[in-house]
Amino acid sequence: MEAHTQAPDAPPVDAPQGSPSRASVLLRWLSPLAGLALFAAAVWVLHKALQDVSYREVRQTMHALPGSALWMAMGFTTINYCILCCFDLLAFLYVGRRPNWKVAVTSFVGYAVANNVGFAIISGTSVRYRFYSRWGLTADEISRIVVFYSGTFWLGFLVLSGYSMALDPPPGMSALLPSALVSLIGWSLIGIGVLYISVAVLRRKPVRVWRWTIPVPPPRIVVLQFMLSTVDWTLAGAGFYVLLPRTELTFGVLLGAFMAAQLVGLISHVPGGVGVFEGTMIILLGPYLTPSQIISSLVVYRLIYYIAPLSVALVILVADEVRLRRQQFARFGTWFGNVSQQLAPRVLAMFMFLGGALLLVSGATPTEAHRLRWIDHHLPLVLVEAGYLIGSVAGVGLLIVSNGVARRLDMAYYLGVVMLAAGIGASLLKGADYEEAAMLAGVLVALAASRPAFDRRTGFFAAKFSPGWVFGLVAVVGAAVWLGFFAFKHVEYSDELWWRFALNQDAPRALRATMLAIVLMLAFGVLRLLKPAPAGILLPSDEDLQNASRLIQSQSSTVPYLVYLRDKTVMFSDDGQAFLMYAVQGGTWVAMGDPVGDPRSFPDLIRRFFERCDDYGGVPVFYQVGKERLHQYADFGLTFAKLGEEAFVDLPSFHMDGAERKPFRLVLNRFAKAGLTFRIAPAEEVPALLPRLREVSDEWLRGKRSAEKGFSLGFFSPEYARRFPVALVEQDGRLVAFATVWPGPDRAELSVDLMRYRTDAPRNVMEALLLHLMLWGRDEGYRRFNLGMAPLSGLEVSAVAPAWTRIGNFLFQRGEALYNFQGLRTYKEKFHPAWEPRYLAYPGGLALPRVTADVSALIAGGYRGIFRRGRPG
Repeated sequence: MEAHTQAPDAPPVDAPQGSPSRASVLLRWLSPLAGLALFAAAVWVLHKALQDVSYREVRQTMHALPGSALWMAMGFTTINYCILCCFDLLAFLYVGRRPNWKVAVTSFVGYAVANNVGFAIISGTSVRYRFYSRWGLTADEISRIVVFYSGTFWLGFLVLSGYSMALDPPPGMSALLPSALVSLIGWSLIGIGVLYISVAVLRRKPVRVWRWTIPVPPPRIVVLQFMLSTVDWTLAGAGFYVLLPRTELTFGVLLGAFMAAQLVGLISHVPGGVGVFEGTMIILLGPYLTPSQIISSLVVYRLIYYIAPLSVALVILVADEVRLRRQQFARFGTWFGNVSQQLAPRVLAMFMFLGGALLLVSGATPTEAHRLRWIDHHLPLVLVEAGYLIGSVAGVGLLIVSNGVARRLDMAYYLGVVMLAAGIGASLLKGADYEEAAMLAGVLVALAASRPAFDRRTGFFAAKFSPGWVFGLVAVVGAAVWLGFFAFKHVEYSDELWWRFALNQDAPRALRATMLAIVLMLAFGVLRLLKPAPAGILLPSDEDLQNASRLIQSQSSTVPYLVYLRDKTVMFSDDGQAFLMYAVQGGTWVAMGDPVGDPRSFPDLIRRFFERCDDYGGVPVFYQVGKERLHQYADFGLTFAKLGEEAFVDLPSFHMDGAERKPFRLVLNRFAKAGLTFRIAPAEEVPALLPRLREVSDEWLRGKRSAEKGFSLGFFSPEYARRFPVALVEQDGRLVAFATVWPGPDRAELSVDLMRYRTDAPRNVMEALLLHLMLWGRDEGYRRFNLGMAPLSGLEVSAVAPAWTRIGNFLFQRGEALYNFQGLRTYKEKFHPAWEPRYLAYPGGLALPRVTADVSALIAGGYRGIFRRGRPG
């Protein structure tokens, strides 16, 4: 028997860890590749649709939009975002909380960001955990809020798109799908909406959806959901409709096409549905409008509905960041500070990415004629030519640097300042583009105001670029190339274009600038491929263990002694007052237990762990954490699954008297009659005992047909064993059994780790050892004895329990063939302990099966170890 969670085998302490499996790499790239394919298809659609349209025609159509249309579009957008904020306000009422203006502001910032990077990416459970947990909402309440507002978002879509597809489909829809299938989809969507209403009216019990339990909202709340969502989608469509020229196109047809295009954009996972939404709209509205009219209105619509609210959100985040710094508030000390701390760099990164895309696009398109005349009077040609090349360098640089800005790297900050300044100069030189320069200057000011947020000194090129970011880089450069061909398709290509320099020769300048951008991107890609592989998980040095030992003495738990195994990386907080230990299996980065040290340093330490996981594309997980710290993991977007319960025996009240202790007295009597003796060997005697201890350990492993364990359990290592006292059971001078003893700091807790015995040892020898050790601990003044965890025990099962709880309880009751879960709980229950829950904190969603498999493999020393035969003693 081991005192802690059982799992066969342990990883060799010098083995490199952290290499993701082929399957995990494939899964990470699958969604971005699918998005890239849809984006490429959309570009092809745009290319075919605009074959007979000139770039100048699109520009003229855009400039011809009346001012009244612009004002109406801005008005509809403003009202639309107010309605979106009501989604969260209504969700608070649904969970029984009183909403306020803070919820509305947070909701606006969330939606402004979500609409630009993809609704599913930013509007998940993790973001709402980060926003709302600071106000005392429980994990269950936040989960219900997320389900509620997500459902509200889709209800209006079901009503409007279902009606459109079933009864009044856009004529262009036949180019995408057969009419019968369109009608079937429409009626199916309507049916889902009707089913939701029916459930709300007829059912009051919660609904089970896989492992989630969803309380059914009352009918009046459902009516408000439908109303808000329908108005939201209607306003979004109206904002685009007023930008279109007046034709036979009715608002109903436009709204149907708008809903269909939004759906395709959402499915594509392309940020904001860029390109995919536009391509779909051109197909669906083709019978009513020319491609140039549609494209012109779509460009303006994106500026009003997407970029303008995002700009306001950036101002809010940066202003709050500056206010926090100026007033020297605590890092997580205000209601909105956590939001600005987390989102400001990401929104800045988004604007830098957009700035880079803008520089590349403007470099690939013609300059306004009147600005060329102004340049001819004020600037030499060499500066104009240099402006195009500098713009390409700055554009590519901003695309790349934005990745580091999102990760708050200090080097990314300085590079971003340089690239933005270069981009401003290039914008003015190449075409007196003062609008473009003003936009970049605004980003530069916001970046400078947020300087304190960039406090990470990780190497800029050490971090991995996510598949989504790589897709974005490729998509932007590809779009700039296509746009250049579209803008200058009237110019016949010849080799002379490369060497033609003249003020009125935009095509050669665009060709050179675009080629430079392609070369820079290819060079960057080659450098990323040729750079050395990142270092494996670094095992702790002697200095790390000394610093960890100092912090261990400041708390009461014995679990942090696992750091002395040297099989986990040790990460310290910036102030050195806290640490956590972690290891990697595949793409899962698992921290063992809660952080250790000063609780005030825990939020910063957890944040640093998340950032390191983000740098290398890892999934952050905290294993066997207590309920006291769950709110801190929730702050960073993690959700929880109960692993089991840990048993603690109160030592001052532990005794051998009374009828209920009679089995213990019998065990101790048999122990004495067998001629067995118990003693504690202090740590300084252990080196001389190591050969005898190893002999017993090896015999125990052979008897169990198992290899050593690791990570959450100790394995036999001379360096590890000599650090602790050892409880010895001997018979006529022969060592029969032993256990390494963990004496907790300040005598708060006593526990054991390695527990090994010979195959011919008397029955109940380990139970006798534990009893003797508890009595010894009581006499020495220890306050409690840690018996370790009983996996899957204490899971409360009800009719509405999550699927994980039901599966865990089933394994606990009937999983003897896999592991003696119930037997281990029963064994520990004999000591009448108090039970405390232990949890797995993980990112939520569909990550749980993969995370649990990786954690099990980590403890077992790899996936092979999971299937080795071996039963707990």
